[in-house]
Amino acid sequence: MLNPSRGALIALTALLGACASNPPPGPKPKPDLTPRLSALPTPGRASFDCSGALPEVHRQVCASDALAAQDRALAELLHKRLDQLDLPGALVLAASQRQWLLARGAYCGLGNASDRSLVDNPDAQRCLQGLYRDRIEQIRAWPEPQTGARSQRHAWASYAEFRVADEQRAGFCGPIATALNSALAAKGDPGINQLTGAELLAGNRAADAEVSANGHRYRVELYNAGLYAGYQQRARGLRIDDRVVMDHRTLPAWVAKQPNYGGRANASSSQTSDYASIDLFSYQGELLALVNETWGFYSPAARGESAYAGVYALGADLQPLCLMQSYLTPPRTDTLRGLPTFALLDAELNNLAGDPLPGYSQQDRRDLHQRWKEYQWTLLNLPLLGVDEYTRSGREAAIRERHDAAMDAFFAWSERNLGNKQRYRSIMPMLAPAQQELSGMFADQGLTAEEAQLAASLLLHETFAHSMENLQQPEQLPQDLPAPFAQYQPRYAFAPEPGALEQGRQFATLHSVLLNGAPLNVVSDFIDYETEVLGPARGQGPDGDTALMAAVAKPDAVSLLLQRGFDPNAANAWGKTPLMVAAEQNQIESMRRLLAAGANVHAETTSVAGIGVGGPDRREATQGRQTALLLAAAKGGEGSIRTLTEAGALRQAWRGYDQQICRAVTGNAQLSASQRDSFKGSELCASTYAPLPVSAQKAVDIRAGEELQVREDGQVYPIRLLTRPASVLFGRATRLHPNELLDEVGAMAVNVAITAQRRGRVDVAGPLNLVFDDLASNTPEQLNFTVAFPVDGTPVPQAGYVTRQVPEQQVLSLDFDRTQHSVESAWRALYSAAYTQGLKPEQSGYVVIDNRGVRRVSYQLVVTDQYTE
Repeated sequence: MLNPSRGALIALTALLGACASNPPPGPKPKPDLTPRLSALPTPGRASFDCSGALPEVHRQVCASDALAAQDRALAELLHKRLDQLDLPGALVLAASQRQWLLARGAYCGLGNASDRSLVDNPDAQRCLQGLYRDRIEQIRAWPEPQTGARSQRHAWASYAEFRVADEQRAGFCGPIATALNSALAAKGDPGINQLTGAELLAGNRAADAEVSANGHRYRVELYNAGLYAGYQQRARGLRIDDRVVMDHRTLPAWVAKQPNYGGRANASSSQTSDYASIDLFSYQGELLALVNETWGFYSPAARGESAYAGVYALGADLQPLCLMQSYLTPPRTDTLRGLPTFALLDAELNNLAGDPLPGYSQQDRRDLHQRWKEYQWTLLNLPLLGVDEYTRSGREAAIRERHDAAMDAFFAWSERNLGNKQRYRSIMPMLAPAQQELSGMFADQGLTAEEAQLAASLLLHETFAHSMENLQQPEQLPQDLPAPFAQYQPRYAFAPEPGALEQGRQFATLHSVLLNGAPLNVVSDFIDYETEVLGPARGQGPDGDTALMAAVAKPDAVSLLLQRGFDPNAANAWGKTPLMVAAEQNQIESMRRLLAAGANVHAETTSVAGIGVGGPDRREATQGRQTALLLAAAKGGEGSIRTLTEAGALRQAWRGYDQQICRAVTGNAQLSASQRDSFKGSELCASTYAPLPVSAQKAVDIRAGEELQVREDGQVYPIRLLTRPASVLFGRATRLHPNELLDEVGAMAVNVAITAQRRGRVDVAGPLNLVFDDLASNTPEQLNFTVAFPVDGTPVPQAGYVTRQVPEQQVLSLDFDRTQHSVESAWRALYSAAYTQGLKPEQSGYVVIDNRGVRRVSYQLVVTDQYTE
């Protein structure tokens, strides 16, 4: 056995001593369960957060006290109406409000650009104040429907039922549960007034939140629960004589004591830590409290469990009397599993709608998304709520009118370009099967055939219409809210068959004729007409879409247009050409005819913001830098790719273009695995492309941020014009042989950084800079430079170190690639770029080495924009 060393014995003794001096911890202290109310949300200046970047209309609201107050008042009114309305009515009002939010800015001459500045625009503010006054009055004046007579129990009674789970006073709870169920069946709301002898005194359903009785003062703490409670009025808890006696944990703690309670913890899982309602009432000479957890989308109940309600006797404290299960979670969830057609349709519609339109703030987007999730979940999981209220509340005309408008918007969107037309043709056949799928699911839940069909129609309508709203900014404020029980003759079914939207329409333009595949004689007639009437504008569609772009699915139509003088290189608003459309559509014959007519195989798109209708077009317009080959590599077939490579498309359009093409081919789902492997082993992926022909190279505006590619020694050096911000550099001057640079610079950089922080008392604020004050002084034997870092503040002076205030500077910058570039060629490329772009090179420069994340080395030449004599 080996003897332990003296050091080990000392360490062991110290360890044992520490154990002896620190007794083992005792049991953990019990958690503090003293009731306390959740914090109230901090009221904002407006209904949204006024900090951060906001669209122009939001900034005008935040800049005006009067407008901010109107905005809060409108939001509070809207939340109250939505909470009180029948479900179809809430869908109509919410849709109208979304359109109003998007239209108000343009109506008052404001754009959608986001910024942080709050600069008053008095004219716009006066206009907005008038709009807000009108909108508040419009919503207030919207009549509540006089609902039709109910021949059966309310739909909520199909999803909720009060069942006594724990009775602390024998025989007392049954009549209360019976009365609540009667109220639920009659009105869909568990009001206590159905209980014979009971009188509602205070709380959510009463006029007051406070009542005095038994020598005490009882107060229900009500508040607007915010976004994650649908902005409902809820109850945070209960006070007796200003003492909190109930918080969000009180009822769940009672639930957790029950056998087989379902695993819920002693705290509500409600996201907002509250109750749906607390109502105080008198009954049989006692003051009682009825406490309800939330139901539906905002229920704290997990799948397969239940929400609960409790009745407490009130004196100087709470006395539990009755615990009741109230709401049983429905059989479906909002994952749409098991509904393959509807799920696919939903995904296609989301893609078609695209990102939220720019007239919304980030908070608007969050609120509207949460509200949409609530409505979709409710229509899917509680279908009888919508069915019951659809006709009784007189919303049929409003829903059908909105649905017809959505279908018209869908068809108009399809007429914009060939890609939209093809998406339209793929979506239309999904509508009827998706409705049938939903109807079958609802029938399996026990709905009648008629109820199941209507429930399916409502969910399909809201999913479809909600997506169509986001295609483009509305051109005008929404019309007056439709009155209940209005008359309207619907034009389209909820799930129209393919071709139904075309009925009764006639071709109006050459562009439409081509999109819809009309015969050549019809196309020829329209060419004649538009040539005479429109001249050079003949055949144009929205966003500059051209006749040839609309025709590529019909090669003979392409030939006809080319014969009649249509330009094969005429592009749309973001530079997309007919050849690009044919490439992504895999229309090989049309590609060949366009190429034979002189189509530019090297044409590129540019990024243009603020144009395009619908998500696909908006994304494409802002994406920028696409070519026919890149589109074919990503979306086309083998024939399209080979047609373009044979036409000379394998040229380096921009830095990394060859790699981008190869990645696109690798992910192209239109190609088989063998085709992808073949391309990966071909010149498409295996070589660096030759540069673009001079005739195809575009003039580069380096001052506008465009990248200039300079070729030196057979390599491409990508160069941009950047602005270095003013900074304080702390460093140390040095001289090194070039061969020593890589070995020595790391240690020097560490030394400078440590000195700056420990002795200079400043923080390093950026990457390492090698500062060359005089590039001409460097020789193959010696480099003269300063190893420096930008720092915050002014360092304490240190012997051997220098501090310099560097003003804002313009630099030509390139990212240095050690595998392809040489130092000498890099500097030559920078000087060449300066001379060709009319910039004056100074004799100073930088090498910036940034090791944060991926290591990046940038060579920078200081330049000025004007020569001085």
